[in-house]
Amino acid sequence: MISLISRPRLITLVSLMLVPVILFWFFFTGTNNDNTIFDERTAHFAGPFKVHVQLNPQQPKVGDNMLTIILYGKDNQPVTDANIVSVAEMPAMGSMPAMQAPATMKHNGAGVYVGSFELSMTGAWPLSLKINSVSSGLAALSFDLTTSREGLRLTDATPSMLSPISKQMNAGISAESGFTTAGPYRIRVIINPDPPQVGKNTIIVTITDKNKQPISGAKVRAVAQMPAMGSMATMNSPAEIIETTQGKYEGSFELGKRGEWSMAVDIETAQLGHGDLTFDMATGREGITLATATPGDISHYTCSMHPSVKSATPGTCPICAMNLVSVTKKEMRSGSIRMDARRRQLIGVTTEIAENKPMNQIIRAAGRVTYDETRLTDITLKFDGWIGSLYANFLGVSIEKNQPLFEVYGPDLLSAQQEYLETRRHKKNKHDTLLKAARDRLLLWDIRPAQIRQLEKRGRTVDYLPILAPISGTVIEKNIVAGSAVKAGQRLLRIADLSRVWVEGQIYEYEIPLVKVGMAVDVVLPDLSDRKITGKVAFINPYLEGETRTAKVRVELDNSNGELRPDMYAHLHLDIDLGKRLVVPESAVLYAGDSRIVFVDLGDGALQPRKIKAGLRNANVIEVLDGIEPGDKVVTSGNFLIAAESKLKAGIDQW
Repeated sequence: MISLISRPRLITLVSLMLVPVILFWFFFTGTNNDNTIFDERTAHFAGPFKVHVQLNPQQPKVGDNMLTIILYGKDNQPVTDANIVSVAEMPAMGSMPAMQAPATMKHNGAGVYVGSFELSMTGAWPLSLKINSVSSGLAALSFDLTTSREGLRLTDATPSMLSPISKQMNAGISAESGFTTAGPYRIRVIINPDPPQVGKNTIIVTITDKNKQPISGAKVRAVAQMPAMGSMATMNSPAEIIETTQGKYEGSFELGKRGEWSMAVDIETAQLGHGDLTFDMATGREGITLATATPGDISHYTCSMHPSVKSATPGTCPICAMNLVSVTKKEMRSGSIRMDARRRQLIGVTTEIAENKPMNQIIRAAGRVTYDETRLTDITLKFDGWIGSLYANFLGVSIEKNQPLFEVYGPDLLSAQQEYLETRRHKKNKHDTLLKAARDRLLLWDIRPAQIRQLEKRGRTVDYLPILAPISGTVIEKNIVAGSAVKAGQRLLRIADLSRVWVEGQIYEYEIPLVKVGMAVDVVLPDLSDRKITGKVAFINPYLEGETRTAKVRVELDNSNGELRPDMYAHLHLDIDLGKRLVVPESAVLYAGDSRIVFVDLGDGALQPRKIKAGLRNANVIEVLDGIEPGDKVVTSGNFLIAAESKLKAGIDQW
């Protein structure tokens, strides 16, 4: 018969037969003098039962897992007639339906029930137990079970009708005094009522130094937390702590749900520093169990690959199975993190040295070609008249100096000619004051000396007298046609000398101190195939444009060949030498609101965020005025991922 059974199956059967015997020996050999045979420190209390649940292996795996339940009643006697329904269920996710892993529980004697369940994939499998006993009653319990963590965590239970016999606070705390050591402190924590209840609870924290002297003025923080389970987010319940007497601190907190909670207590004084403790507690179980008392300056342990993983004790990452690394309180306060070489390589971390080096800044200003305002001439008359022949008869026509622009008739002009001729006939002396006055009148009316000589030679007036161009240039404005009646002072034509033009660009307010008159500038003309012309800054407007908050910068350029036409677009490039400055690569600086952050490589894998005061910048580097020193090694790539990890580690003020 035995030969027909395979060796692995035989081993499994033998294991199932031995487990009850081993468990019976374990729990019953602990019988103390008051006949308490149940280890209440690890028991759960639900309805009329005391329940102890054990997994084999302790960290559930994909495949077969053994579940052992030891059941006792209110008389501290084994419950042997219970019907236990046990189901581990992975909730539905997206299109994947919920999956169940039931365990058929069989009574093996002495209140010990054994069964197995099979998990088909990794993940969270919440475990529910329903207990029905004819002799004792009903109860239900729920546990958080996952393949990434050892053991079970109670999440809900039928309110207990029992009170455990053990009155000691917990294992790991001195039974004699109730104090435990955490860093430089001796701390005792009491929860009232005991066991904790859904709703309001009180926490009492007593603190002494290592010489058992009470400590006053400590900053005490306490937070109860139920971990996230499935779609349920983490639940936090902070306690408001005040000092009631010397060395004694009290506060209250509210539990919003039945189940297992952790209580974190943090103590800080200016003289002694920090001390941390964490406890496990449950609404269905009396007493609190010390989980960890952080030694020295260690805050917690985390995974260098998955910084969201935090543990109060050393161990392995539940995601990647790497060993957890310690995080000190100093690192927490500064926001620094540790990152091994493999992790750096994966996220592409590179570094450069912050150093004093020559820094240039290129200012690029949009602009346009415009007229040289000093080379504009308006054509007006100083008398009323009428236009005869018009020679400058369209816009854009090129005009040479002394070329006729138009002919004009005016009664006053005719009278001035006659007056000059009459005075000249009677006054032969050219230095006569009346003759000089008549001549000056014609000159002031823009009648040229050559025209006056022609008048003298002709000896008679002309009705229409030509008006000559005072300069060579281009007509850019025309307000007359042949026959137009004009008034004295009216602008008839405007002539621009385009042999020299201005290029005006707009620079921002913060750039003005960097730009000086006489500074070299490159003018780039997009309409001329990005042709570059070198010039100098000739003028900077002493005021700002109200709407744009910019100032005009002027460059004067020769335009003898006429290539530069007014209103052409242009770009001004000013290369400014700023001298030697402490700079870091532009990619090293992270922007967080009004703050500027860089990560400094401290060596040994430590990276620390530093808030800097940034100065000038160009396309490649940023000047650092404060926050780091020359020679500091800063992270230049991968810093966004590092920043995310740093934020997960600590809520530093930089962020």
